[in-house]
Parts: sequence; C-alpha cells; structure tokens
Amino acid sequence: MINKDQKRLILEEILKSNSFINSKLNSKLLTYLVECELNSKTPNEFSIAIDIFGKDSSFNPNEDTLVRVSVYNLRKKLERYYQNMGKRTKLRVKIPKGHYEVKFFNFQKESYRDRLKSPYLALGSIIIVLIAIIIYLISVFPKVDKVRNIPSENNMLSILFSEFTNSVKPKLVTLGDDFIYYSDFSEFKTTSIRKMYRNSNINSEEQFEKFKSEDPSKENFKKLPFSFFNQAAVWPLPYLVNLLDDFKTEYIIKGTTALNSNDLKAHDIIFLGSYWTLGILEQIIDDLGIGYNIIGKEEFSLKSSNLKESSIVYERTGVPAFDHIDYCTFIKIPGPNNNIIYLFVSFYATGSVGAVKYLTNEADLNELSDKFKSQFSQIPDYYLIVFKSNGYNREVLSTELLHIKEIKKETISW
Repeated sequence: MINKDQKRLILEEILKSNSFINSKLNSKLLTYLVECELNSKTPNEFSIAIDIFGKDSSFNPNEDTLVRVSVYNLRKKLERYYQNMGKRTKLRVKIPKGHYEVKFFNFQKESYRDRLKSPYLALGSIIIVLIAIIIYLISVFPKVDKVRNIPSENNMLSILFSEFTNSVKPKLVTLGDDFIYYSDFSEFKTTSIRKMYRNSNINSEEQFEKFKSEDPSKENFKKLPFSFFNQAAVWPLPYLVNLLDDFKTEYIIKGTTALNSNDLKAHDIIFLGSYWTLGILEQIIDDLGIGYNIIGKEEFSLKSSNLKESSIVYERTGVPAFDHIDYCTFIKIPGPNNNIIYLFVSFYATGSVGAVKYLTNEADLNELSDKFKSQFSQIPDYYLIVFKSNGYNREVLSTELLHIKEIKKETISW
C-alpha cells in the first residue's frame, strides 16, 4: 500500500526531472491529477478544462479536444520519463488509457521471457537494420556538385540560411513520417491479431485524438510506437546533410509525428517530407493559403496575392519509376519563439531532392539571386519558392525555378 507521503515524494521526484522542469503545463496538469487522487476526487474533462486551462462553463468537450490531447501528451511524457531518468524507480504513477485519474503502483520489471513474447521485438530489429541502411546510404551517397567552403556572408547560400546558421538555438531536422495507428483484437477469441491503419486525414496526435473521440469503438486504437518514412523525407537527406556540414552545423533528427509544441519553440527547424506528413506543421500550409490534394489528381495550389486572379495550380504527373514531374515548395517562415523554420515540401522525393540540389549549385544560386533582385529590392526576411523537377526512374534530370513570393510575418499565427 502506497501512502500519501510516498505519493507526494513520487510527484516531487518527477517534477524535479529535466523532462518536467521545463514543461510548466505538464507539471501543473500532473500535480492537479495527483492532488485529485490524494483528496479522493475524480477529475473529468470539464473540471480539468476549468481548473487547468481557465475555460468557462461554455467549454464543450465534444468540440474541443484540448484536455484529451494534453492528457495524452502527459501520459506519453510519463512513459518516456520511466524509460529514462526514472527507469530505476520502483514506486510509480501512471494515467490509465481512457481515464483521467492517476494510479500509483509498485513496478515489477518485465522478465526476459516476457520480453521475448513482445510483438515489437522482431519489428525493433527491422527498424535497427533500416536505420543502419539509411546511415550507410548517407555515408556512401555520391557527393553533389555544390558550393563548398562557404566564402563570405555575401554568398547566396549563406544569405538564405544565415539566420539559421548564426542562431544559438539548437537545430532540428524533422523528417515527415506516416502517422500509422493500430488495434489489437482476437479472431475467434484465440489468436491475437494486430491490424495497422493509415488515414490520410490523420497526421498528428491532435487529429488522432479527435478521430477517436468521435467514435467510441476506436478508443483502444493506438499510435504505432515507431516510424515509417517515405522517400520525400529520406532521399533528400544526404544532400541536406552535406549542406549543413558546410556550415559546420550540429543538429538532431526527429520524425514529424513525434514533434510537439516545445520543439517548435526551442529549435530552429528544417522539415523534409510530403504534404501529408507535415503533422503539426500543417498549420503553416493553411496560414499561407496553400491547398493540396493527394487522392486522385495530385496537385497543390497557391492563393494569388491579386484578388482578381485565381489560385495558381501545379499538378504532379507521371510515375516515379518512369518520366514524371514533381514540385517542391521551399518555405522560410518565423517560428513561435523568434526561431526560424524552413520547409521542403513535395509529393515524392524528386521535388525535394531537386530543390536541395538547386540550392547547393552555384549557377542555380546565381539565377535565384537575379530573380530576387528583379522581383524585390532585397531578399525578403521570409519567402516561398516553388521548384519544378523532371525525373526518370527516381533520378532528378532537371530543376526549374517557377515562382517566388514574399511572406509577411503576420501571416503566420501560432
């Protein structure tokens, strides 16, 4: 039996950890839930919304997923805490799935035999092999014809990335990964089966929680604990690695489905991926008035700055294994905490690879410089550039600069 004093000590140790000391919301929410348990109160979505988030009586849980998403994030943060700093802790606290009450328990380490039964053991081995392959590809990938040894601040590539490379904030390269969720069920009540799903309308934790809340039968669905990256994220990566190496820039890599609001505030970020793997970065696309379609005709549109003109539409055509055309939208925008965010967004790998190669080629950079000078008196602080790449059998044959647009800082609302 864990008494009240022990429970308060458990909470105190968690709040002192690096995971929680920099996360005021998670600390406040966990403290609130523990106090409810200590005082034999049962928290619910409505009480949490009022006591923690300052909502009023008009709060409608059916329309606002704020509490569900926040508790989900707290649950995941606790799990990560016990996987790292708190892994030796015997007395623990958890938030059972589908509930808001916390539970204290005495942790018993899983036996080796139990771990062998885990369905993730084989999958984990596969992921390790895939990561090794990606690292190998990066190490042996042919060096591209690019600007080497950045000479001065007047170099076009330096100008484009100067805020990023000169900033003291940590750097994060986020790769667009597919948001895949699963459910376990038994067929004929004998064999356990895991079924995985991919829904193009679900690309973030918030969308996933909303999806589950709208259908009680989906309550037991879970996000897959590892990632699947498509070619639009992986194939441009070696070129980007070479670019960042030129600037002697250190960075970490993270999948977009694992990206959270703290990442957006704490890091300068470069995104590589497709339109349907933007995750929480999708808000940027909405703010910029970019529409896209991935079912049937694959295309994206840019809202014209001239109200008399219709939107500009670009359609991806062909099959990547043969002749095809892809597009990449290269975007620089301000982050929510005076940080910088770049996005390379395409349908498939050809567009992103073409864009990164264009930005590392001296002749192409001169063309881009001339385009900026002819269209603007100086390079805008924030901008959007559209590239068109022609490819064959997944190789980029040529890349063309199509469109440049200035982005006003007030356009992005965090």
